Amino acid sequence: MVGFFQGFDQDFNASAVQRSWANGRLPMMTWETKPLNVGNDKPNVPGYSNQDVIDGDFDAYLTKYAQAVKANGQPIVIRLDHEMNGSWYNWSEQPFNPSKVERPQNAPGTYRQMWQHVWQVFEANGANDEVIWNWSPTRIDDLGSDTYRTVDYTAKYYPGAQYVDWVGMSGYYRNAGDPATFAKTFDATLGQLRQIAPGKPIVLNEIGATESGTAVSESQKAAWFTSLFAALADPANDDVIGFAYFSEVATSVTDGKRATNDWRLNSRKDSLAAFSTGIRRDDIGYDLQEVKEQ
Repeated sequence: MVGFFQGFDQDFNASAVQRSWANGRLPMMTWETKPLNVGNDKPNVPGYSNQDVIDGDFDAYLTKYAQAVKANGQPIVIRLDHEMNGSWYNWSEQPFNPSKVERPQNAPGTYRQMWQHVWQVFEANGANDEVIWNWSPTRIDDLGSDTYRTVDYTAKYYPGAQYVDWVGMSGYYRNAGDPATFAKTFDATLGQLRQIAPGKPIVLNEIGATESGTAVSESQKAAWFTSLFAALADPANDDVIGFAYFSEVATSVTDGKRATNDWRLNSRKDSLAAFSTGIRRDDIGYDLQEVKEQ
């Protein structure tokens, strides 16, 4: 798998898709209804609201994009407007900072309508024959309020089985006070995904464990990797068909709080060793083409 991002100010990148397949890798594009260079700390982007998409303001762009996908003729996964159940992106329907009176730009229900509208434009142009639509909320128990952690709240964002092929999630281990386990990081959200979209394949679209910010010790991060691969080998998680590890140092904003975290696989020797051991397990069932140690 090769992952890349595009904004709604960019044309279809046929070269990226072709290069992915030339290397035997499935292209997975995260497509954001905002200009690419707008950060995730700008929850209200004028001209790029859900309603703007629903009203057809981007129909010419979407039609051109869909026709290019169809003409290219190679499968692509599209993760459209991920982490929608959070507050930090401009397609969310909740306030950016729940502790302040701040009106989000999107009315309730418009995320689902927006997604369906994009899908319908692709359907009208025959592009859905090449697209795997991937709906991917963020980890629900890491949100700032119990209001946003319920299955009913998450389900409000689900476009419907007709419009989604795979589901997924973002799940990061960033709190040194939490157990360094797969269960703590993923189980609550996976339970909701399986309830909302039964039978859909699941991708852990963005995962990581930090070494900084909240002083995670060596043993905790290494233990998290060990737990990750043990859980992926469990038949109960056979519907998890893959994952993407975010091996970067990054500053991000979650519920109005800015933090820098070191997610790198090789942040410490024992962390890399635990990951390298886990990825080689032969009881997970993944078809690994190649393993490279950094």
